Amino acid sequence: MLTSFGQVSIDRIVESFGVSRQTVRRDLIDMEQSGILRRIRGGAVPVDTEDMEFSVRITQRLHEKRALCVAALRLLKSHQTIFLDAGSTTTIMAEVLAGPTGLTDLTVVTNSLEAATRLAQVPNSQENGIRVQLLRGPVKRDPLETWGGATVADIYSYHADMALLSPLGIDAASGATYYQLHGAEIAEAMARQAAKITILADHAKIGVTSRKCVCPTGEIDYVVVDSKARERPGFAALESTVAELVVAEG
Repeated sequence: MLTSFGQVSIDRIVESFGVSRQTVRRDLIDMEQSGILRRIRGGAVPVDTEDMEFSVRITQRLHEKRALCVAALRLLKSHQTIFLDAGSTTTIMAEVLAGPTGLTDLTVVTNSLEAATRLAQVPNSQENGIRVQLLRGPVKRDPLETWGGATVADIYSYHADMALLSPLGIDAASGATYYQLHGAEIAEAMARQAAKITILADHAKIGVTSRKCVCPTGEIDYVVVDSKARERPGFAALESTVAELVVAEG
């Protein structure tokens, strides 16, 4: 209803679903705490995650993001080169990669200073098989990342085995979409320069569509989600559309 109307009232939810106002209020509180929506007087509106500080976004649905990032490790192999774009989920992916993974000789190419910093802080990272390459270009904040024409041009000098991308939304019909155009441009270049494309998306991103499509679902090799994604509208359609949907349990 939020996707369709942009705002929904408690009265409309009560009428549509035949539940009590107390139930609606309780559910809206739970959904707000999960980062799915924002409560307002008498109803709710969608969460505009692009307006949130990175320090806030990285704490939202942290358990779910970490679980799906751990699940994504199974898709990687030693001796690979991977792309990571900038965002809260890919930063957590970098933290997971910095831990014991069993992977060796791994090269991570990213425009995210947040991810690069976490990977570079691994003791003896070169000896442990993690090499970090930060893409060149001017730096912008929130999150700290390189961007622009120089960054995109640098991406095209690499050929990666896997692109790990975290869009604003993933939908069966619309594909992986981004709100920020500069982020979409970087993700699109990474997708083109990678042999396989993996989308990292917690449950709040399922069925969500934003303004710029980076790749349609037919071009995506894997979508990795947390277990709560099964409860989201659009999950079944997404599962039937993408090549492989990986659900992180726990």
